[in-house]
Amino acid sequence: MPHTVLSSPAATVKRIKIGALDALDIRAPAYQAVVLLQGAQLIYFSSGKLPTKDFEQLAPQHVSDNWLWVSAQAQYDTQDSVRGGVPLCWPVFGLFSANPEAVKTSFKDSLYDVTQHGYARTQVFDFERFGSEIGDNKTSELVLTLTGSSSPKLDLTVTFSFNDQGVNIKLTTQNQEAHTVHFSQALHTYLPTADITQTVIGGFDGVNYSDTLQTDATNGGWQTKTQQGDISFEGEVDRIYHGAPDITLTTPTQRYQLIATGSNSTVVWNPWIKKAKQVSQFAEDDYLRMLCIETANAHLDAVTLQSGQTHSLSLSLSQAH
Repeated sequence: MPHTVLSSPAATVKRIKIGALDALDIRAPAYQAVVLLQGAQLIYFSSGKLPTKDFEQLAPQHVSDNWLWVSAQAQYDTQDSVRGGVPLCWPVFGLFSANPEAVKTSFKDSLYDVTQHGYARTQVFDFERFGSEIGDNKTSELVLTLTGSSSPKLDLTVTFSFNDQGVNIKLTTQNQEAHTVHFSQALHTYLPTADITQTVIGGFDGVNYSDTLQTDATNGGWQTKTQQGDISFEGEVDRIYHGAPDITLTTPTQRYQLIATGSNSTVVWNPWIKKAKQVSQFAEDDYLRMLCIETANAHLDAVTLQSGQTHSLSLSLSQAH
């Protein structure tokens, strides 16, 4: 993509630099978004008729109207994922060693480091296309691709759709191998809150989950529990829910709605006090102001993709009223 502005009837996209990273700044009268080409990572989105920001001068973590949380200590360096926004965990979610055997077998000979959260987060994606005025709600669509980059050969297409109601992110994986591939993935969405202790997530009542912080005395694996009522935060949370219901996040100042497709697992994470001291690009008290709700194909929900097949995982994020 050239460094000049690409214009369409309803929006423009401009290539900019944030730290050492190339980014795309998408602007329309009713919304603005910023996507890093490294990792195809959305780091800023806001809607409403607000003054546009110059992100070459002001990093997203210093902007109060961001729908996403970005750490004040975020670093925009090559070969390292930025802490915040929506990093892509692909084609492996979480620790490689904790994945199903089928996933580990598929990627045992990978040329890239898949130790944790795969390798897409540190790869530079190719600009495929940008268009706007799609549909009745004047949606802008940005498409980035990562093709055949490792063994096994999987192509990844990331499609961002922006309008004044919110953002949709879709990951489409195509298997270019002659054999079946098993993989896991997640949209690792960081969301802001004014107070984690006054924050609740609705939609999971009665849903089973694996508590990765508790060991099952019988089989040595993660404990399986059932959610009772809303999810609240009184300590460290690291859970894989075996379902992807429509979600409502309520914070002291905002309400968000998250709707997933192509997913039957959702990860909820907050590191709390002790773990926060060990997280990179993260202040010791950042756990008070953030949480992650991750749209996933993880753990029991890993994807089996036959030769030539495709699979799509998507998240729609909007503000509830």
